[in-house]
Amino acid sequence: MKSKLTDSLPLKIIASIGALLYFAITAMMIFYDGYPFFKPFGLLEGLLIFFTVGFVLAWANKQLAAGIVFMLWNTVVWLSDLYFNRPEMDHSMLSAMASFFMFCGAFFLLEWYKSSKTTVLSKQKQWKVILRVLLINYTILYFIVVFSELSLGDQVNYSSYPFVIYPLLVLIFLLGFILSWKKEVLAGYIFLVWFAILLCVNIVYPDILHLGPWALFGFPILLQGIFYLINHKKFKSKN
Repeated sequence: MKSKLTDSLPLKIIASIGALLYFAITAMMIFYDGYPFFKPFGLLEGLLIFFTVGFVLAWANKQLAAGIVFMLWNTVVWLSDLYFNRPEMDHSMLSAMASFFMFCGAFFLLEWYKSSKTTVLSKQKQWKVILRVLLINYTILYFIVVFSELSLGDQVNYSSYPFVIYPLLVLIFLLGFILSWKKEVLAGYIFLVWFAILLCVNIVYPDILHLGPWALFGFPILLQGIFYLINHKKFKSKN
């Protein structure tokens, strides 16, 4: 039990630092224009309560529950920004912060997975678990972005050039996602190609930069591909 507590303590401290920033930002949002005493319960308050539950669970050493709550909270924040607050995007700063807690949630999940095993997990296995959890999260966020553009974004013809590149990117990403379960090195190369195309589109056609996904969104996918290739080379040389 002692090792379990000490192993997750740095992660709890990191999450606590992020939580303090989130609480401060939420307080400014709530009290910015004055806060009515009998204000109706809204999404912002619901997100705050949901996050607080995950934060308490983390410090109560419920790593599995905390990890799931943080990742679900991240998903709801993205849905809120891209659907409910899309016209003004006042809360867009929350999406960036929520992504930080998505990573925290993934590592809490890894801590739970490590503690649930009777044997010590190898570094290779730990990398497989964390990268797989993160990729599932990226995929969910990717499709949130795609469907928000289709339903609420500008009306464009995705069968015409250069907009046809965006459906092509979805297909490339899905191919990488499928291959990542068995052929990680191929998935790594595919994600690098995916990001290269996305970056070129953002550079060559700046007038469609508002369409998602964006280059900044694709950066974690780039890192995902790089880690797949690095780990394949690293652990293959040891075997």
